[in-house]
Amino acid sequence: MNRRVIVMLLAVLVLSTAGCARTLQNNQAELSARAKKLRNIVMLAPDTTICELSAGGVKEQRDDWCAAGQKNLEKAIIEDLNGKAVNVKVLKVTADLENEVDEVKTLYREVMESAYTHTLFWGGENPNYFHDKWKNFDYSIGSLEKLLKKQKADGLLLVQANDEISSTGRKVLRVFQALNPFAAAGRYGVTVVKIALADSKGDIIWNNFFYDSGGYDLREFGSTRDFVKGLLVDFPQEGK
Repeated sequence: MNRRVIVMLLAVLVLSTAGCARTLQNNQAELSARAKKLRNIVMLAPDTTICELSAGGVKEQRDDWCAAGQKNLEKAIIEDLNGKAVNVKVLKVTADLENEVDEVKTLYREVMESAYTHTLFWGGENPNYFHDKWKNFDYSIGSLEKLLKKQKADGLLLVQANDEISSTGRKVLRVFQALNPFAAAGRYGVTVVKIALADSKGDIIWNNFFYDSGGYDLREFGSTRDFVKGLLVDFPQEGK
C-alpha cells in the first residue's frame, strides 16, 4: 500500500512535573470538525512498555507490568471516551489483519519520530526544525478504509505508552538525596502516553501526548484513569 508522509505541526507546553503537547495547526478548526464526526472508533491495543528503574538508573522491562498497563489503558480510554459520547472498542487482530496492523504501527512510529525531529522549535535550539513543515503539513498513515470497513468503524485510535516504576532501592536513595543539600537527586520514573486519531483516509486529525514525573503508575487502574483524563481532556466533542 502506498503511503504518504508529510509531517504535522506539534507544539509543546512544558511544565515542571507534568504536561502535554497538542497540535496547533493552521487548519486546526477543520481537523477538529472532522474528528467530531467520528463516533465509532476502533483502538489498537496500546503499545505499552513498563520498566523498573533501579537505584543506579538501570531500566528492566517487566512483561507482567506491561500486560497490566495495557489492559488498564484500554479500559480507562474506553471509559473516558464513552463519557464523551464516543463508542470505542479494541480491534481484535485476526490472522488476516496481522500484516496490515503491523504496517500501520510501524509507520505511525516513524512518522511521529520525524514530526518530533522537524516540527518542535525548542526555543530555537533545534537545528532540524523546518518552518514549512510546521506551517504546511499533511500527516497521514495511508488509507485505512478497508481496515475500518471490516470493523464497522469510522476512526482508528493509536496509543503508545511508556512508564518507569522506581524500585524500592531508588525510592530510599532519593530520600537520602533529599536530606543531603549537596547531593544531586536522581529523577523519578516518568510516565508518557502518546495518542492519535486517524480517519478512514489515514489522516491524523487529532493527537496529544501527556507526561508526568513520578505521579502515576499504569499498573494501577485508578492511577491510569486519572492519567487518561489529562490525556483526553481536549478530545474533540460536539458542542465544544
